[in-house]
Amino acid sequence: MAAGLPIVGPSRRLYGEAFIGFSFRKLLCYHKPAMRAAHSGPQPHVPTNKRWLLRQISLFTTLTDKQLDLVANRCRVAEYEKDETIYRQGDPADAFYGLVTGRVRVYVQHASEKQETLEVLHPGDYFGTISILTNEPHSVTAQAINDSILVKIKRPDFELLLKQLPEVAIHLSMTLSRRLRQKDLPVKRVFESTLISLYSPVKGTGRTMYGINLACSLNKETGKRVILLDLSPTGEAVCQALGASQFPPPIRLKGAVFNQAQVAASIVRHSGIGLDTLNIAHDPRASSDVTQISPLLSYLANLYHFVITDLPHQMDRTVFKALVQADLIHLVCEGTHEQLEATTRVIEELKRTVQQATSRIRIIVNETTQGAAGEGLHGDILHHKVYATLPAVEATTAPGHPIVLAHPDWEYARAIRRISREIGEVLVGLVLGSGAAMGLSHIGVLKVLEREKIPIDVVAGSSIGALLGVFWASGMSPKEMEELAGEFRTKRSLFKLADPAIPKFGILYGGQITRYLTKHLGHKTFRDLKLPVKVTAVDYNRRELVVLDDGLVVPAIRASVSIPAIFEPIKVRGRWLIDGGVLDPVPVDVLNRMGVHKVIAVNTLPSPEDITRRHQELAEERHRLAREAHAQGWFKVFQFRFRRGFWNWLDTNIFDVIMHTMQGMEYVLAEAQCAQADVALHPTVPRVNWWEFYSVDQLIRRGEEEAEAHMAEIKKLVFET
Repeated sequence: MAAGLPIVGPSRRLYGEAFIGFSFRKLLCYHKPAMRAAHSGPQPHVPTNKRWLLRQISLFTTLTDKQLDLVANRCRVAEYEKDETIYRQGDPADAFYGLVTGRVRVYVQHASEKQETLEVLHPGDYFGTISILTNEPHSVTAQAINDSILVKIKRPDFELLLKQLPEVAIHLSMTLSRRLRQKDLPVKRVFESTLISLYSPVKGTGRTMYGINLACSLNKETGKRVILLDLSPTGEAVCQALGASQFPPPIRLKGAVFNQAQVAASIVRHSGIGLDTLNIAHDPRASSDVTQISPLLSYLANLYHFVITDLPHQMDRTVFKALVQADLIHLVCEGTHEQLEATTRVIEELKRTVQQATSRIRIIVNETTQGAAGEGLHGDILHHKVYATLPAVEATTAPGHPIVLAHPDWEYARAIRRISREIGEVLVGLVLGSGAAMGLSHIGVLKVLEREKIPIDVVAGSSIGALLGVFWASGMSPKEMEELAGEFRTKRSLFKLADPAIPKFGILYGGQITRYLTKHLGHKTFRDLKLPVKVTAVDYNRRELVVLDDGLVVPAIRASVSIPAIFEPIKVRGRWLIDGGVLDPVPVDVLNRMGVHKVIAVNTLPSPEDITRRHQELAEERHRLAREAHAQGWFKVFQFRFRRGFWNWLDTNIFDVIMHTMQGMEYVLAEAQCAQADVALHPTVPRVNWWEFYSVDQLIRRGEEEAEAHMAEIKKLVFET
């Protein structure tokens, strides 16, 4: 988009009120300090009253004005942009830092390149002193989370101040002693807050309703404090949507200095729905709104775990500033071509002007209109993956009763719930592993999870686990799945899925499998499923694991169940794919990589001990049948020996060789993955072989027993925060 081009809407006639003549590049002039200096308009400024700034730092609050003047003469004010590094681990101790506005993340970088956050600092905190006092390099990295204003005192000046101000020296020595003692104590959990900005380039997208329900759901699912900040021109949009008959008048951000007391007094607590709101009438012409938005967000982040800002659709400097400061940017739009194109313009400009925009942007498609673009067109138009789709809400709710609380079973509420649980890092994931016929035990596990109302947010599956996971996510109940499995209660019924091929790539074509899946799933896509599903397959040419989670589900399942040498591989998006169990039979790692913090894994593959027990039980049964045959005469003995010889000959075949070899390797991989899960279930039935789908009743019952035996452990995992 060219500089100066309005960022929203394809025509002034359709979205005229959204055009204010600003482009993101112009707005950026108010964000980048270097560019801001070259801009000719009125500029946000850093307060120059150093005494006032120093009083914001806890170390200096008790000092007299005269003492503060000593400090002021040796300090300077420093600005750091969002994500800018203040100092790095291993750097020499150079200065004392006091945080006036913004937030700072303190973390360590491990040898594995993994970053571990130790603390999130808020206004009033100070840092960098330990290295000065111990004369050692910095042991951590400090990085600005938001645009931040800091008071910085160079090391020589700070050491001189310690001699001139004994009160400060005593305070610091006590702090150092306390922190050194705490090195041997367990690390406390860091109070971290998440800033979320909601923005739509046009009006009428359901953004405010989404914000209200997201805020309520975050509070309900995490038990943490949430505030919804209303920055509409009237400052009354949120309270009106909540149906509040009385609420304090919206405030305006006035003056050069952020008024903390005014903000604190204006927070509205809606105790019935677990939500606080702050109503600010935003004036896009007010320079005070621009200068105070960062201190405001920093202040709220010090009080709340989640700060959600409902931004007006008119883009201006303040709206842009709030977008830049947010950890997550939720762009809400409807699925029409016009709105998708308008959202695309916003995405493109954010990617060009905002650091790490791609990882922070979340596209929320609110499907409430007729003539919406299809799933494929969403991606074609946006060039960005859709994060979530909000189903249409057909009925109205009573004022003051958010959908997620009043109607938790509605599809809209379920979609919001999954979003909030992911943001709140309390997602519950279910992993269903491979195992051929033994995988029917998954149905029993699902029956118990549904009966006990265990919330599952995302499913990952391999082979038969992928098949049953998709069936369940499509809306099929465990009872219906049990009835489907009942179609294979006889040995002959398996031949319904057999279509012999010229044995070049596989013994069976797999076309019958595809027809069977299409019969029950039709042309469903992953977006049509009621919860996200990750299906694993393997690109055998590249020896790579492939995770399928968009597009049609039938080809994905067909790929995941393609047992090597038995079923021919299937080509999906230019890659020849086979059974996902080859590399990842219980794909716990797939959920771990997407940030799922609570994982239940189900491994139905038999262990070596199970196999040994199976052979012992079969040998004991043969001895029993032989004794019974001898007791009934020579004909029964002949009949018994003939049958045993036939089954011994049939038992050693190419299918068994392939499957037993594969499952022997898969079991080792599966156990390694289960060790990464929070709860691991092993509903194995030693007597059942890989092809015995007719043992459906026994397998499902075993799955139920295993889930019931671990239910206390599962509930503790799921419901304890």
